[in-house]
Amino acid sequence: MRRTDLTLDEEIAEIEGRLARHRVQLRLLAAEARSHVSMKSAVPVAMVTALAIGFAASRFVRRPASPPPLRRGPRSTRLLGAIAAALLPRLVRPLQNAAAQWLSERMNRRARA
Repeated sequence: MRRTDLTLDEEIAEIEGRLARHRVQLRLLAAEARSHVSMKSAVPVAMVTALAIGFAASRFVRRPASPPPLRRGPRSTRLLGAIAAALLPRLVRPLQNAAAQWLSERMNRRARA
């Protein structure tokens, strides 16, 4: 059976349309591959540039002056600090209980009122 010119033209148009779609897909894939390659090569360059800028900036930034050495307080202050450090851990639990009891009483008073 012989094809007519019209059907042959339709087939040619269909094949050209498929070829055009394939070309578009190929261009998109190529553009995506180029962007991946450029991103992979850009990351190390950006990292090295950031390091170089950081090192250059650190050369020009002045460090603040070191604080003066701490002076020791009078002997009584040091003794009071040592006594507080020894007693504070033993006093924490009773103070916590007293604070919890006080809070619960306050909450109960508000609930009743």
